[in-house]
Amino acid sequence: MVETNRTEPGGTESREKNLTVSDKAAVLVAQLAAGTIRKLGLGLGSNLPGRIARKLSPTVLSNLSAQTKKGVVAVTGTNGKSTTSGILSEILRVAGFTFAHNRQGANLVTGITASLVESANWASGIKADLCLFEIDEAALPVVAREVKIETVLVTNLFRDQLDRFGELDTTAKLISSGIVKNHSRAILNADDPNVSQLVPDESRFFYGIESVKEATVSSSNQELAYCSKCGAEVAFHNVFYGQLGHWYCPSCENSRPKPNIVAKDVEVFATSSRFKLQIGSSEEDCVLPLPGLFNVYNALAAATAAHYMGVSNQAIRYGLKEYNTLFGRSEKLVIDGKPVIVQLIKNPAGATQAVSSCVKDDKARLLIAINDNLADGRDVSWLWDADFEQLAKAAAQTSLVVSGQRAEDMAVRMKYAGYAADKIVCVPKLQEALELSLNELKEGETLWLMPTYTCLLDLQKLLKSMGVSMSCT
Repeated sequence: MVETNRTEPGGTESREKNLTVSDKAAVLVAQLAAGTIRKLGLGLGSNLPGRIARKLSPTVLSNLSAQTKKGVVAVTGTNGKSTTSGILSEILRVAGFTFAHNRQGANLVTGITASLVESANWASGIKADLCLFEIDEAALPVVAREVKIETVLVTNLFRDQLDRFGELDTTAKLISSGIVKNHSRAILNADDPNVSQLVPDESRFFYGIESVKEATVSSSNQELAYCSKCGAEVAFHNVFYGQLGHWYCPSCENSRPKPNIVAKDVEVFATSSRFKLQIGSSEEDCVLPLPGLFNVYNALAAATAAHYMGVSNQAIRYGLKEYNTLFGRSEKLVIDGKPVIVQLIKNPAGATQAVSSCVKDDKARLLIAINDNLADGRDVSWLWDADFEQLAKAAAQTSLVVSGQRAEDMAVRMKYAGYAADKIVCVPKLQEALELSLNELKEGETLWLMPTYTCLLDLQKLLKSMGVSMSCT
């Protein structure tokens, strides 16, 4: 354990809340349900137990969360919620904190309840320093009505599941209402104008990237952003990806807020990244075992939250270095003795960044699996906004396998991206696609597997039948 200076996010007053008889019954029955679900191989038990608990006791989430000594920290935003909360959990573990965490990524109110119930004792409740919750953007105000959230960390705002969220201003309003409900401390991405202009009347702290050594930064998937003071469209001195960069308003004095914590001299590689983390006058050389600029932002967000929770710079650096990937988020596996990297994709910005990491690996083979179930978002037009053209520009085109319910749509998308038609193999059934991809993998090559959410769940079940367990399962 690394020494740390720990402070109370919610103050030093006692937060203890006694459980009611209904709360205790809800915990006990939900835990039995979760155990049964897993024993019978029916799933992870990450949602249904929460529904059961809430049915038995509507106060169970509120009362359990109020028992933690140091309050509740929420991570929200479009991309990076799971990875950011995962990195933060590793930093907190290194620093010696105990916490309840919805590590499996079930981020609606039922999943959050299930994770908290899982961490509880039916008789005495929660014995932990804090709760760390990844929370869906639309669920944040719902959870905030039941739970006093001390800190809300916001990663970024991109278009995602338009059939569910609508446009970005709707998502921004949902997040803002969740923060304002409890007057939570807001930790915001200074480089995203859609995030850094949120909740100006609340206590705010900012993180951002100062410099990237790599020259090939991208402005594709850039969302429109407007000045909150005069309404003009913002402009950029430089852009790192999407609309994340050093922004300013060309019509008034409004501009990117000065970050409290920054990453400098960022370098990203095929499977890792490194950067200098500057906190005040202190500078730490950090190594992150994750690829992609988007993961540097996730790490920076986690580091910022940890700092304001009183974690030492040394513990932050160790936590970043020791982080192990979460379920399907740049997760590294070995299947039949062959290396595989699994990276969830679900919207244009995330897919573009995942592909950017893949093309850095000159020994990569790729399997893309696309479903359009409710949890994925019914509208798959986002495939046309993602920069899959990067793959077509790669030096050598190997066979590309596409799978899932919308395998044919993905095949058409890759054809229009410039990928050679005779190199695109359409295999709708995921098991057959995986077997084919592994069989074609040569010595020294890595299979990059990019599934949408329900394809990822199908993959988890498929791998379990092969004796391979994914993280958190």
